[in-house]
Amino acid sequence: MATIERCDSELFSLSHSLDTNPVDEWFRYHIHDGYELFCLVKGKVGYVVEGHIYKLRPGAILLMRSSESHKLIVNESDEYERYVLNFRPELFAPFSRTLLNPFTERGLGERNMYLPSELGVSAISVFEKIFSELDVISPRDVVLANISSLFSSILKAFSDTSSNINAKSKSVPEEIISYINEHLSEELSLDKISSVAHLSPSQTNRIFKEIAGTSVYDYILSKRLILFQEKRALGKSALEASSECGFRDYSSFYRLYKKRMGVSPTRSEK
Repeated sequence: MATIERCDSELFSLSHSLDTNPVDEWFRYHIHDGYELFCLVKGKVGYVVEGHIYKLRPGAILLMRSSESHKLIVNESDEYERYVLNFRPELFAPFSRTLLNPFTERGLGERNMYLPSELGVSAISVFEKIFSELDVISPRDVVLANISSLFSSILKAFSDTSSNINAKSKSVPEEIISYINEHLSEELSLDKISSVAHLSPSQTNRIFKEIAGTSVYDYILSKRLILFQEKRALGKSALEASSECGFRDYSSFYRLYKKRMGVSPTRSEK
């Protein structure tokens, strides 16, 4: 990945990147513990978010909130260019928290994508303006000054369409993902999940991996670790948080967390 330009602060990271002749294997399924706004500039790509596939076009934006799994899908693209803003919700403390409703007030993998025609504003132009003004004012100020108007347009589009969205039947992978997310704190075996989906364990894992790009086990583990971090941030002890996230044996969880995250799960305890 070639980063063209970038700016950061304590609460956000904004990058403008370009890949030449990208291949699908470069981009893995992943989950953030913060929020992300993705804007496609160029490329024949799609995105899968919590099992829902979005076909992107230049100028389209995607919103992902904390713990929302996502993965890029490359479709024979010569060039793949994008802007990505990763941020903490505290960035918008000076504004109304309703600006974040399009991130928080919806189901996982639902209503993630917005097209330029829905927004009435070019997200690409907004990001271009941010980078052109970085030598005038601080990164945080220039981002807030420009991005708040984009978020207002997203909020309006979200509000206009939310009441008109009809319930639709979910695909098998979406059903599996919904079940997992609703039962993260409970015992979740592949056999149990497969029985709910009316599939064999091998079918469940194969179908799930085709869409999510990872195994059912790794998906559950990643989700539980993110959920653990969120509960720790709310002040719960490592023991209490791990139990509420479905980890029944704390000593096993401790070793697993340290291996995966590189630090002790008790690192923020006083």
